[in-house]
Amino acid sequence: MTVPFALLTLALAAAPDPVDLKRPAAGEWMGIYLLGHKAGYEFSQVKEEQEGGRKVVVGVEDTTIRASQGGAVVTRRVREVKTYAARPHGPLLSMEALHEGDGGDMAISIRFDSKGGHATRTPANGTPEQFELPPSRDTLDDIDLVRLSAARHRKVEGYLFDSTTMKDKHDVVEDLGPDELKSGGASAKAERVSIVEDDGKIAAQSWVSLADGRILQTRFGGALLAVPESEEVARKLGTVDLFALTRVAIDRRLPVGVVPETITYRITGLPTSLRPESNRQTYHPLPDGSVEVTVRAEPAGPGGGTIPLTEPAEDLVSTPAIESDNAEIRKLAKQIVGNERDPYRAATRLSQWVFEHLKKAYGVSSDRATDVLRRREGDCTEHSLLLVSLARAAGIPARTVYGLVYVPGADAKGALLWHEWAEIDAGRWIAIDPTFDQNVADATHLQLGRGDQTDAVALMGQLQIHVESIDPPPRPTEETHAND
Repeated sequence: MTVPFALLTLALAAAPDPVDLKRPAAGEWMGIYLLGHKAGYEFSQVKEEQEGGRKVVVGVEDTTIRASQGGAVVTRRVREVKTYAARPHGPLLSMEALHEGDGGDMAISIRFDSKGGHATRTPANGTPEQFELPPSRDTLDDIDLVRLSAARHRKVEGYLFDSTTMKDKHDVVEDLGPDELKSGGASAKAERVSIVEDDGKIAAQSWVSLADGRILQTRFGGALLAVPESEEVARKLGTVDLFALTRVAIDRRLPVGVVPETITYRITGLPTSLRPESNRQTYHPLPDGSVEVTVRAEPAGPGGGTIPLTEPAEDLVSTPAIESDNAEIRKLAKQIVGNERDPYRAATRLSQWVFEHLKKAYGVSSDRATDVLRRREGDCTEHSLLLVSLARAAGIPARTVYGLVYVPGADAKGALLWHEWAEIDAGRWIAIDPTFDQNVADATHLQLGRGDQTDAVALMGQLQIHVESIDPPPRPTEETHAND
């Protein structure tokens, strides 16, 4: 139904400010479900308070996730409390954040002004670290973009400072119009909106009650669902087995560590937005909506220039997670690389060091490269993070990538599991897997994206994959690698 322009103009003129939006005054508890299994909960609240004789607006987000991974039960909690000036376009004044469990315990305190953020990060049983951040674009206008879009019946966008990445993320929320949400024999009138974070490829969708502004449901792809629950019910958690829930079964065994090698897969359920451009992957859409993906693992060698390289600049910079400008990281990178100036050969030295010095372990995740180096253990994300950090410190462009990789299983066929590895630029992008000690990642690595893995969650449980061909054909004696 088309809304007459005059009515639309009137609605926008009367649209509420973010603070005045309808929402539960006491906050909201949501249960989080992955493929129908309880995986976590979230509490959120927006409230007005007095601070130092002035009125401020406080936003609270508190999320807990628990799962079993590789036999280890891991729990992660992130609580963020943001304080804004209580006026239109009021700036973000401060943030207090607490990270607990998987990824390491950490308290973060940041005070913002026009010059930027002045932060203190205190690890558990550690020494406080102070550092400076660029100015944040997060304002009071952005505190509740989902309800704002639903109330104003139009697209809105804004910036939200994130305590994990220590930077603003750009959110775009678009109103999709009125909808009727049915659950348990009852129905509720709602406004449906889509949410895309930081140029994400897959949008989440939320349904906002027209009656009282409650979030009635949030969906992310076919895998993740958040629904309202009482605090007592929300806090009741089982243990989700991530490997069992998210593995993608295939119909034959695959050889690993073979280079050169070409594998062609036929995939159902892979959106076009998660078909990254790559010099090792090509795509052929089929009439039934599936797609043939051909992965080619080709030998790599010297000839990509002399380190330190200067381009592409975005894959050389330090970040709060990568920390390639850290003195200890830089010293180690120099020590490992030695006199080698070829980027690929230097990168393989770094990858070999990571493989040999990091213990393969679950439930000990780290969000920062220096934490990985200190603990010297972790799964594929820690291996890839440290390799990228060391590579950038050595002047080699590097980035993390994610997707699926073949892992043998008890059913004699194995499966593809979610995985992360790295790419380095040595004249062309070369995939390297420090977890499996592969200087060129084999063709069982099926890439779905780069950097942040948020989009991958929406695909869990949605893909069907058939192996169409392997070239060269596998030999019966070829070994398979262990789980990551």
